[in-house]
Amino acid sequence: MQAETLDRHIDDMCAAHGINRVDGRGRAVVITVRHRDGSRERRLEIRIPPIRGQVSYFIALHEVGHLVGHGRSGRRLESEAAAWQFALSTALVAPTDATRRRMGKRLRSYVIWAERRASRRQPPHIPPAQDPFWDLLAWLEH
Repeated sequence: MQAETLDRHIDDMCAAHGINRVDGRGRAVVITVRHRDGSRERRLEIRIPPIRGQVSYFIALHEVGHLVGHGRSGRRLESEAAAWQFALSTALVAPTDATRRRMGKRLRSYVIWAERRASRRQPPHIPPAQDPFWDLLAWLEH
């Protein structure tokens, strides 16, 4: 599928969910604007570069998933996995093996992040061995 088609799909997803798309490095943010009258407004924004291929497409979907997908308010590893699940379930194409492994590498980096902080007073939550998180990670890394 052409990169332009994938890019248009991201634009359509953003429009459907009221997300502002900004050129930048992959990141999803919720901006709270406080108006002078005391009211507040939430703005959803993803910062992503133009889609060039499958990897950037799935990263963009992942960022959208952080804002509108299920499990977005979970703990760090769980919300990362949920965002990747959102990307896989809403994509117009199935990921190639190389793309899938790149996704796995990104998810694995969060496991490494959590393991390095395991000895802290309040360590990050690492899902138990039987959690579906590990099945997703294994499939992505396979």
